[in-house]
Amino acid sequence: MPKTAPWNSRKQTIHHNNTNCNTGNNIEKENYQTGTGGKPLCNECSKLNAVGK
Repeated sequence: MPKTAPWNSRKQTIHHNNTNCNTGNNIEKENYQTGTGGKPLCNECSKLNAVGK
């Protein structure tokens, strides 16, 4: 499973932890932040994690 350290965007209300997440991979470099930012996990990441992708 390509789960990794969490990251988030200054412009989003969610965080990501799966490198296959399209939403997480489309964060612009200037908005990228490491960590959860206290935000809930992205639904796409959650689904990918559940099926082991």
